[in-house]
Amino acid sequence: IVTRAQKQRIGATVQVMIDGPSPEHDLVLQGRFQGQAPEIDPLVVLTDCDPAAYSGGDLIQAKVVGAREYDLVATPI
Repeated sequence: IVTRAQKQRIGATVQVMIDGPSPEHDLVLQGRFQGQAPEIDPLVVLTDCDPAAYSGGDLIQAKVVGAREYDLVATPI
């Protein structure tokens, strides 16, 4: 059910608050959109971006380009 709901968001534009670098990869950021709580809800993983251009707490617009089991994959626009 969660995966299906996440896949329905593909193509949507969302406002994402940057949390910081992803522990999975240095060139990837992670954040969350409105309604997602830290450490409880799925994350938004931001790819195709320069992590040095963003700081924790920044609000950006991003397009959802994919979905993992729980997390969304997005690119800044």
